[in-house]
Amino acid sequence: MKIDKLLLQSKEEFDRIKNIRIKPNLIFLFGSRNMLVENSLSEMLIDTFPGAILFGCSSSGEISDVEVVDDSIVLTAVELECSEVKMESISIDNQIDDHQLGSSLLEQFDKEQLKHVMILSDGLNINGAELVQGLDDELPEGVTITGGLAGDGTDFNETVVFDRHGKAIKNCIAALGFYGDRISVGYGSNGGWDSFGLERLVTKSKANILYELDGKPALQLYKQFLGERAEGLPAAGLLFPLSLRENGVQEPVVRTILGVNEEDQSMTFAGNIPEGSYVKLMKANVDRLINGAENSAITTTELLPKGKAELAILISCVGRKLVLKQLIEEEVEAVSDVIGNDVCITGFYSYGEISPFRKNTPCMLHNQTMTITTISEK
Repeated sequence: MKIDKLLLQSKEEFDRIKNIRIKPNLIFLFGSRNMLVENSLSEMLIDTFPGAILFGCSSSGEISDVEVVDDSIVLTAVELECSEVKMESISIDNQIDDHQLGSSLLEQFDKEQLKHVMILSDGLNINGAELVQGLDDELPEGVTITGGLAGDGTDFNETVVFDRHGKAIKNCIAALGFYGDRISVGYGSNGGWDSFGLERLVTKSKANILYELDGKPALQLYKQFLGERAEGLPAAGLLFPLSLRENGVQEPVVRTILGVNEEDQSMTFAGNIPEGSYVKLMKANVDRLINGAENSAITTTELLPKGKAELAILISCVGRKLVLKQLIEEEVEAVSDVIGNDVCITGFYSYGEISPFRKNTPCMLHNQTMTITTISEK
């Protein structure tokens, strides 16, 4: 595997793409929505590297090695020497449920020698939990999924994902399949948030829309807790997510808010909030967030039997970025310290993360985690 990387901080720097020294068959692109939708970007990439797959999405911050930047594009060109990749995409259709979208997307892949699938999805117009379930329905045994939901800073306005034609568009879900005997993939996901306060019963909900807790309007209760911070919703909700516990589920998952509805006092989340489940408020501890990132890296490295990683793709939640503020690069440095300084690190801050917690656990939609995918051909 050969890797070359660029950090493009303005549209005027697009010409630097011609300085890439390898012949990539795969290009990861994470960055500012306004920059990614520029036609000149995709046209230049397609003309300069014909046949290369463009796989990426808009973000709430970009990760380049141990640096975290905003309003830029992190471009990571990869020349896979012993493996193959295939990309497919699907448009979000309101007439098709998100579970079926996931299944339909995976149906497009040849399952022979498929080793791993990465998913990037629109971050606002999707129920990520249903999408993951649909993907899982079509996944062969032993094949894993990681990925995330596109971001849009803290604006929650519009997100974009590259489709299979190399265009960054809204309402898109893309999947990248890795094939071959030489490819090794590691993964891990960890949070570090602390739950507190009363555990409340979800008494009314529909899919990812929460209406009532303990028989009371959900948004009303949540606003009472936030106090003056409630004026900043939905972005303020990133600082105080919910821990969700379902009967029979060992580990709770974290859910953050995508939107609020004042009319019916409901809250929309990135994943399902089932009736009969229990939720608790969560808050951040800086040290625990950084330790969570470190633990994700440890879990990831344990899954690479053929050698250490060559490429690490970090997908961390925008809520972590808001909490860590000027310390944000410390969580990336914690990952680098574990996986090694010679590993190329790329990634972005998201509206949701997709991964198993660790080996032999189901793939799930997460919020507020550091999720890592490591890739090696060694």
